[in-house]
Amino acid sequence: METCHGICRIAVTLGENHSRTLLEQVDHWQSFLALVNMIMFCTGIPGHYPVNETTSSLTLTFWYTLQDEIMSFESDKQAVYLQVYRPVYFQLVDVLLHKAQFPTDQEYASWSCDEKEQFRIYRVDISDTLMYVYEMLGAELLSNLYDKLGRLLTNAEQPTSWQHTEALLYGFQSIAETIDVNYSDVIPGLIGLIPRISINNVQLADTVMFTIGALAEWLADHPVMLSSVLPLVLQALGNPDLSVSSVSTLKKICRECKYDLPPYATNIVAVSQEVLIKQIHKTSQCMWLMQALGFLLSALPVEDILRNLHSLITPYIQQLEKLADETPNPSNKLAIIHILGLLSNLFTTLDISKQDDESADGSAPPVKTAPPPPGPNPVVVVLQQVFALIQTVLSKWLNDSQVVEAVCAIFEKSVKTLLHDFAPMVSQLSEMLGQMYSTIPQGIGGGATRSLMDQFAEVLFSLNKHCFSLLAVWLKEALQPPGFPSSRVTTEQKDNFSHQILRERVNKRRVKDIVKEFTLLCRGLHGTEYAAEY
Repeated sequence: METCHGICRIAVTLGENHSRTLLEQVDHWQSFLALVNMIMFCTGIPGHYPVNETTSSLTLTFWYTLQDEIMSFESDKQAVYLQVYRPVYFQLVDVLLHKAQFPTDQEYASWSCDEKEQFRIYRVDISDTLMYVYEMLGAELLSNLYDKLGRLLTNAEQPTSWQHTEALLYGFQSIAETIDVNYSDVIPGLIGLIPRISINNVQLADTVMFTIGALAEWLADHPVMLSSVLPLVLQALGNPDLSVSSVSTLKKICRECKYDLPPYATNIVAVSQEVLIKQIHKTSQCMWLMQALGFLLSALPVEDILRNLHSLITPYIQQLEKLADETPNPSNKLAIIHILGLLSNLFTTLDISKQDDESADGSAPPVKTAPPPPGPNPVVVVLQQVFALIQTVLSKWLNDSQVVEAVCAIFEKSVKTLLHDFAPMVSQLSEMLGQMYSTIPQGIGGGATRSLMDQFAEVLFSLNKHCFSLLAVWLKEALQPPGFPSSRVTTEQKDNFSHQILRERVNKRRVKDIVKEFTLLCRGLHGTEYAAEY
């Protein structure tokens, strides 16, 4: 293995550093092709990486270099080289997909955790290489993969290994994740083939899920195909071994296809509720699932949103009521943070208040849009209903920063999503924020870490922008007591700080600098070498 490794390194170094020179020596094109084929052998060297061989990974950057050199030639020259090297790159795809195959179940089970992780990273490198190669081979590469997969799944005479099927799907997934495949004429066929795959293995099921997820944008343009793949995703949702792939795929579908999902909404919500109640998934996947449901509900009529919201969150509200009555303890705290996190993630994506003229990211609106909702926003209705309960919980946990942060996250996400619709809750929330802040006041004089100064500056900037006359009064009153916020600052320095803040209503960066300078004065650090680094 060591000898092979050394020879491969020499061949790859020669190819990487001299590929352009060797390409341009057209009289010796066969010699260079022989070197390329030697490197191809190293790429496809027998055995599984990293257990039986560690050589093949050395070669991947060479294929990038060679492709870059070929594509950098003028069109006439490029056409000549492509005639020779396109077949080589199609061969490379076959070799890479063979190397990406999992070993037998028995062999894979014998690998250490470190070997499995190295193999996972190796497959990611192969995925990146396939994506890059697509730039040269184009749509023909997808057709090539589709033909192979079709033959594999429709040949009843020859049994196929799940490893072979998985590798071909992995190739599709690698390309579809980052390349726009909407124009491809093979994707409908691929979607049609997926339900024919006999899924009897976790790795294969994972790749099926990720492939469907990679095609979510395509499904948004071809919603008739949703009925072929949604049942597979919902079935996988109940399998804890497929937690990451199934939940992330459902989230992508709900985000990209939400306006086509109302016919499936009842089923999606029911299955999601079931897996959430059974606690099949880890915390992070539960949060993703709530985000998926937020996207889904956003496209429903208001009465359906309210009905589904109540159905979805009632079990958690009941749990929260029970926890609010109990004496605070560590297990209660974790449960409270989990429930608040679920609500927060739901409200992150549950948005029925989008402007008609643009989407969330500022791009053109989707062709299909839900009608503007009449009456109060359902999210506000639900928030108002649970507000008193959240206040009760908070009253027992005001001194716990993690619980306070979890509560704040719900309203922070809701404000961002609801914008003006949040108006009915502003006075209640302001009162709650005051209560939180008063419990452990910190907000520039030295009580808080200096890393938080930018946040304080943001607050002052907003107050100055929207409540200028009141801020002038508040600053005067707050800074009047001697020794506040620090005994190190004089009355003159405090007055100067007030005037500087009140003058800056446009330049936020300047306000941040003023706050930083004042906090250094309050801490007795102004003008020191330590402050210079700050």
